[in-house]
Amino acid sequence: MHDLTELAADPAAVAQPVGSAQPSPDAAAAARSRLMIAVSDLAAHPGNVREDLNLTEEFVASIAAEGVRIPLLITTSPDDGWRVIEGHRRLAAAVRAGLAEVPCDIDRDRGDDEAGQYLDMLLANSDSYRANYTVLEETAALFAAYEAGASRTRIRKATGRTAAHVKTSLAAGQLSAETTARAAQLNSEVTLEDLALLAEFQTDEAATERLLACVEHGYALEHAAERIRQDRAEAAEHARLRADLDAAGVQITDGLPAGAAWLTSLSHDGDELTPDSHAACPGHGATFPQWNPLNPSYYCTSPADYGHFSRWTLPAASGSGTDSDHSRPAETGGRTDPAPDPGRRLVITGNKAWQAAAEVRHRWLAASLFPRKSVPREAHVFLARQLLTMPDPLRAGLSTAATKTLFARLTGHDTGHWQQDCDTAATGRLTLTMLAPVITAYEHAMTEADGRNTWRTDRYSPCPRRDAGIYLTFLASIGYQLSDIEQAVARGAAYAGDAPYGGILPADDSVPGSQDASDTPNHEPVSHNDYPGPDSEDPGPDSEDPGPDSEDPGRDAAS
Repeated sequence: MHDLTELAADPAAVAQPVGSAQPSPDAAAAARSRLMIAVSDLAAHPGNVREDLNLTEEFVASIAAEGVRIPLLITTSPDDGWRVIEGHRRLAAAVRAGLAEVPCDIDRDRGDDEAGQYLDMLLANSDSYRANYTVLEETAALFAAYEAGASRTRIRKATGRTAAHVKTSLAAGQLSAETTARAAQLNSEVTLEDLALLAEFQTDEAATERLLACVEHGYALEHAAERIRQDRAEAAEHARLRADLDAAGVQITDGLPAGAAWLTSLSHDGDELTPDSHAACPGHGATFPQWNPLNPSYYCTSPADYGHFSRWTLPAASGSGTDSDHSRPAETGGRTDPAPDPGRRLVITGNKAWQAAAEVRHRWLAASLFPRKSVPREAHVFLARQLLTMPDPLRAGLSTAATKTLFARLTGHDTGHWQQDCDTAATGRLTLTMLAPVITAYEHAMTEADGRNTWRTDRYSPCPRRDAGIYLTFLASIGYQLSDIEQAVARGAAYAGDAPYGGILPADDSVPGSQDASDTPNHEPVSHNDYPGPDSEDPGPDSEDPGPDSEDPGRDAAS
């Protein structure tokens, strides 16, 4: 070991390589002006009060790529060795990363002052004297490095962060300073992911305000963001439909014009009118219900002028008139169309909310659950109970779950990969392996075909609502934040529309959208045994005609 006097006189004496592992060339070049000491010559302080060095993967990866950038504070020890006062975590990471030497600052006076050594530890590591970067500050630093020319690869290696984390950080860094400040002011616990979502929508003032409301009230932004994406896609499709109708010469109005009648209430020469058969009529027109912009409702502006007749006209009594009684448009007094379905708008809203929730949930499973090395006890309890009770989704889908495309999408790997891992995986990963087909069976039963009915209390689903509630409650227990429609299912309550602030339902049952099913009109809960089976004639939510005509209570034979 080098003598302290020798080190002070000739720092180059300890600047020579020791061992085979070395920092990166850039780190080594930058370290030439610093006092470098072999890690094998350094000893941790015997009284180090830090119990857990918390050697995270990203910290060790950063040390391996960049070397130790902040010198350790050391002094002499009673046995004439080097004792580390401050920098134990950096030293341990350097050892794990295989570095041969680390930069050090030597404090001669602390060698005989053990009390001062403990005070140095306190001043260097206590939260009272040291303030780490906030999420906002860290994001700003990463983005500034990127703007200054650092590539994503260099940032990833230097910080030890994953590529996904760096991508999210750089996205968040594009958020305007004003919006960033507002988000931090509304909620001091705003996350990096929250900032990235705000940046995605920052050119849309209405969307930004909606997301900031979520930030303010502590709701997860991802569900609200997915609904905004869904609305944008719907708006784009609506614009395309309008353009196609306009190109075809169909007049488009904001509602049913005065004197017009819906095609579903009309016939011509004894045949029911359809959009195709009516297309050549000068009175052919269409309108889009505000709540269902993807399904145009067709009408005729002047049925009598164009020889159309009401389908609901009551036939004349036998012998009471001539043939001409049946050759003119019906007068008032004919049969009126059915009253509008008060739950149809809720059905459309619920279908959208359930689909959006599934998209968010699937991303969370793929990005946050299955990459884990272990799972909490709740996962073991859930898995054991599921295998003991074998509810409907497992009885019907467990045997084929691992063969479905959804399995690989949710878990990140195909069945073969998971099988290969079985012999070498740790216990925690084995639990995830067992969870994979169970979760896939549930997701398939809740999102495919009739599974899209799961949120409803009046339709059959291969995943009974009670089982879906147990499954969603389990996901919530291991970190997934439920949307309002998922909360309603988890609680056994009827969904009654989006809650405020982007459709995220808080724990308070008083928030709109969380009414108990027994208090919600037209949505009385029924047991699974009361649902029609999969072979019934129930068409399911997507096969329901949105019935734009039936939504207008003003249709009658007078049209």
